[in-house]
Amino acid sequence: MQQAIDYIQAHLAEDISLETIATEVGMSRYYFCRLFKQSTGMSPYQYLLKCRIERAKVLLLQGQQSITDIAIQVGFANQSQFGRHFKRFTGVTPKQFWQRSQ
Repeated sequence: MQQAIDYIQAHLAEDISLETIATEVGMSRYYFCRLFKQSTGMSPYQYLLKCRIERAKVLLLQGQQSITDIAIQVGFANQSQFGRHFKRFTGVTPKQFWQRSQ
């Protein structure tokens, strides 16, 4: 599973498919999903979102980029999608998170 986690971390900004990760670690998609969830407690998609949000939090704290730029940089299609997932994971919007850190 470490190989899969490393792959996800290295390709956060890309559109990563389950098929791609499973192929990378030499497993069927079904077996990979089962094993990943057993190992991490979350689905590969949930883990990917969590990693993207964690990276976004670091970038927001640096305060050098716009929220839109950060959203794209961590792999979200747009600021709206980013804001929705960010709030679901953190309980606040990206702007509120940034303001609290100031």
